[in-house]
Amino acid sequence: MSASTSSEYPASAGWFQYTLPAPQASLEFVFNNGNGVWDNNNNANYKATSAGRWIVMSSVSVPAATKTSTPAPTTTPSPSSPASPTPTSTRAPTPTTPAPTPSGSCYNYNGIDSCSSSTQTELPAADDQRKWQTPPRNASGWSAEYQDYRSLTGYAHVVYGSSRTSATVTVRTYLRVASASCSYTFNGVKSTSPTYQVTNSLKDDLVIVATCTDGDESWKLELDPVNFVWQNNAVNQPSGMKGGQKGAIVDLFGWPYNDIAQECTDFLGKAGYMGVKINPPQESVLTDAWPQSGQRNPWYFVYQPVSYRLYSRLGTRKQLRTMIQTCRANGVRVYADAVVNHMSGGGNDVLSHRYSSGGSCVTWGAKSSSKKSPYYTHSFTYGVNAYTNAHPALEFPAVPFGPTDFHCERSMSSWTDPLQLETGWLSGLTDLNTETTYVRERIAQYFVDLLGIGFSGLRLDALKHIGPVDTGAIFGLLRKYMGGSSPDDFISWGEVILGGEASLLACNANSGYNFYTGLDAEYAANGISSTDIAKLKIWSSDYPKEFPICGSWILPASRFVIQNDDHDQQNEGSSSRDMGDSGSVLIKDKDVAKHRSFEVKLFTRTDADWQIKVVLSSYTWFTNGAGGFPDGYSDCSGFDSSQGQKCTASVPYEKAFRAGSCGYTVDGFAGGKYTRVHRDLSIVNAMRSWVGLSSVKLSDLGITGSC
Repeated sequence: MSASTSSEYPASAGWFQYTLPAPQASLEFVFNNGNGVWDNNNNANYKATSAGRWIVMSSVSVPAATKTSTPAPTTTPSPSSPASPTPTSTRAPTPTTPAPTPSGSCYNYNGIDSCSSSTQTELPAADDQRKWQTPPRNASGWSAEYQDYRSLTGYAHVVYGSSRTSATVTVRTYLRVASASCSYTFNGVKSTSPTYQVTNSLKDDLVIVATCTDGDESWKLELDPVNFVWQNNAVNQPSGMKGGQKGAIVDLFGWPYNDIAQECTDFLGKAGYMGVKINPPQESVLTDAWPQSGQRNPWYFVYQPVSYRLYSRLGTRKQLRTMIQTCRANGVRVYADAVVNHMSGGGNDVLSHRYSSGGSCVTWGAKSSSKKSPYYTHSFTYGVNAYTNAHPALEFPAVPFGPTDFHCERSMSSWTDPLQLETGWLSGLTDLNTETTYVRERIAQYFVDLLGIGFSGLRLDALKHIGPVDTGAIFGLLRKYMGGSSPDDFISWGEVILGGEASLLACNANSGYNFYTGLDAEYAANGISSTDIAKLKIWSSDYPKEFPICGSWILPASRFVIQNDDHDQQNEGSSSRDMGDSGSVLIKDKDVAKHRSFEVKLFTRTDADWQIKVVLSSYTWFTNGAGGFPDGYSDCSGFDSSQGQKCTASVPYEKAFRAGSCGYTVDGFAGGKYTRVHRDLSIVNAMRSWVGLSSVKLSDLGITGSC
């Protein structure tokens, strides 16, 4: 910008001019009065869209009073213990977008990136020019986990040979400066090629570093370690478990990795459980300074991913791998809850935010994450990024995902409209554009990483919102990357909540959005064999009251995973499924005998040939709604009050593992108590009989005394 040289529009009157250099043909901009007050043309931005002279005037208002408050931009989808550990601080670094004083209207950019029509689903290709928002190394707001994401991002792309005793690893890098050149090190060995061949002689991590240069500038990308399936401990299990295709899986909801490893060693293996499912292991939203409904880190933050890096509030990648190998050595397989429909909620990121409410301006600051990677959304933001000179855009550099890897913002108003189901922002969560090849590839590579570190399968969260076509394509890529087939013990189960849409989603094969025969057809079209299709199951939301939802078995019962209560049902007001009097949610009903009877029935009923059954082992909630994990990260004693906020719904730390514990340790349903349902002897023996094992006594399980 420069002072105006026009006598008609003199600089003394505040005019300035800007000549757009060729070959650029358009300009989008906002005004700032030099004192932190912004004007974005009523959320539309100012735009010059063709050649010629454009005359634009702005009138900015006096700043208004600001109210700092806890935001609610994203709603949730539908004995004495040792001293609490001291979690690493999750206070976010300084926001990377300027935070001007709110204008009189408390404007933000909401609406700019919304879908402009009922048929639009993608963001314009030009929006990719708004990425590269991360501060450069050592700039204000930069932190070590930001690496050189300002200019260089990437990931390791792994493709196995057909025997899965070798793999080709390719470093896929993405550069802000296209002319840069890159070199690589693989376990310290330098190479100019991004491709590296690995065999089963490699017994430990593959460590990769990419270094890219352009003139005097240099950027470095340090990738997380890569592990391979041949490095995993063998799992020895009874023949009744059919090599991982039949058995009971315990959902240890909110259990840290170290505690799970202890539970595998002390109990799960000898009890006869086939496996354990853990919460999403990927990096997710975490904050100490900005509570949600008075809670420090409610449970549903783990369902708001920031990246596919395996660093969770429940443990590091190293702790995860150690836990998995410990469980496998004790005859227990491990399954991941995978969140790939979306990333974090709009407004949950490292920026500053605001919106107008009741004449006040509600503001909140930067959130962090479980590995402190940078991440950006456009929701509730204002100002421009200091490095792109554009308003904030969707970007998750540690994946990496950019603006055009997402659907345009669309709220959901219909549960029978396939377009809304697949492309809408479920509860304000930033919806991935899984129709694109890159997004499909990146998700499939995340699954490859999960299998490489030792997982035997996964639950797919919100599968209904990914869609049958995209799901088939993603699993087709996984088949390809794993050498042409899935491992013998692999299983997955997708969350498809049927609600009142059973005809669309399940019963009508010609609905165009069918997850029974329709999804199977997509699997087959993507080269997946019938043997491997049988391993890809659907979570039975019609169990236990309404199955089979179509009146008869469209798919055999062996293709469905069943359980009594699930983690979503614990949330007050949840309508995820109606069990009526055919099931029981333990922490709501507060009736141990009733709940036990339904868990036992899960294994003793003989009316269908289900092969995978899940037992939820969770924790009790507080009457004030506090429902964060009792892992220490939801304990108000660790809250950072420097931003003037208050944590009012605390969940004190309790150690999840308790050697020799009985089941149903609910302590009168006091809040924050791990329930350990899976340790109940009646449930254990019902489960054992189902997989062809003999009954056991408490003493056989290491439990002394009576329960």
